Amino acid sequence: MISFEEFIKLSIIVILVALPLLVILRWFLKHNLKLKELELANSTYRELIPTRLQAYERLSILLERISPEALILRSNQHGLTSLQLQKNLLQTIRQEFEHNFAMQIYLPIASWDTIVKSRDELIKLINTSSSEVQPNSPAMELSKVILEKGINETNFYINKAKETLKKDIQQYYFD
Repeated sequence: MISFEEFIKLSIIVILVALPLLVILRWFLKHNLKLKELELANSTYRELIPTRLQAYERLSILLERISPEALILRSNQHGLTSLQLQKNLLQTIRQEFEHNFAMQIYLPIASWDTIVKSRDELIKLINTSSSEVQPNSPAMELSKVILEKGINETNFYINKAKETLKKDIQQYYFD
């Protein structure tokens, strides 16, 4: 049987050997956990970048598709009245936005706000232009008014939104 003094001596030796091993093991486990967290963050970031860039691409296409010129070319059909064209234009804008609405989660709030502002200005342009023509007049009259007014006013907001998207991409991905 071991005496109490020998037991104490052995315990001290075990503690002196085990304590550094426990410290090293603890450091290793913490370090390994940090590496795993870093790998997870990097893989998430690597997967997120293409998705965010695709959102920027889709929103750039959205802005191009809702420009007054492109919108009128796509929506103006033979035999429509101004009122029918106005409804078609507004419906097309709504559909385009609904299709791309989820992309806002990948943008800074200010960038999304510039896109919404360009949409709002376009809707305002269509509604004010339609008030200047008779509802039963040919759609071509409304198209002319929209294009004449929209070249300066609305395209400014659309171009500003495009520039904001470009600046975001440069700032977040190429600096």
